[in-house]
Amino acid sequence: SGIAGGLLGSLLPLEVVSVRDYTLPPWVGEESFVVALSYSGNTEETLAAFDEARRRTRRLLAVTSGGELGRRCSSDRIPRIEIPGGFQPRAALGYLLFPLLGLFRRLGRGPELGEALAVLDALACDLAPGKTENEAQGLARRLEGSVPLIYGAGPTAPVAYRWKTQVNENAKAPAFWAEIPELCHNEVVGWELQGALLPQGTVVFLRSGHDHPRVARRIAILKGLLTKRNLDWIEVSGRGESPPAQLLSLLYLGDWVSYYLALLHGVDPTPVAIIGELKARLAG
Repeated sequence: SGIAGGLLGSLLPLEVVSVRDYTLPPWVGEESFVVALSYSGNTEETLAAFDEARRRTRRLLAVTSGGELGRRCSSDRIPRIEIPGGFQPRAALGYLLFPLLGLFRRLGRGPELGEALAVLDALACDLAPGKTENEAQGLARRLEGSVPLIYGAGPTAPVAYRWKTQVNENAKAPAFWAEIPELCHNEVVGWELQGALLPQGTVVFLRSGHDHPRVARRIAILKGLLTKRNLDWIEVSGRGESPPAQLLSLLYLGDWVSYYLALLHGVDPTPVAIIGELKARLAG
């Protein structure tokens, strides 16, 4: 559920801090706007941070399908956006993200999404199974048998994280992500032994027409450095012209890639048994 917070930060002209922990940052005060995101309503980290927020701020909102978070909102008369249940949390991203975008739009701070929605409509047709191979299927075939190393920059950094988690949960496979320019100060050094230690690694650059010029320059150099070392890389560009269109199209493409990769791996993309096992042991 928390990925919605990261994406919100890329789409709004506001500072958005995503907290993936049990406690809130020390600077959160009574005027801070805290949004508790938990699709199930039972995520223990979210519930702990929510309880702390009730003591520290007067501006609190929850987005959930119910669960314990919904019950606590009802008990304390805290506003919540209730969304439909019955999905895997990762499949409910639209329900988690778009109500918040609509809220900030009403406050005069949300982005214009007309082009982005049109691009997503077109992608829904383009990337669905058909008689000829589409872009997502082609990328999945390129990544079959490899470990994706997914790189984003600025607004596309949370999208890179989403690609990584979708490959993990849908394709049941390892994947990693990093952010440009930060990775230029550390991760690139690991390329020296990647061929020996991770020969199946494939770098995926997520590109936007709105990349910072210096980011674009860095990516051009990074591609050359990878090629010089005989390391595999792929470049994927967003669709449309506006920043929201390019960001959301890259995100949607990644979801489809992970789905087709699951089929190539011969696994059902839906269940996440090991997460259930972990939660059962935490509750024990």
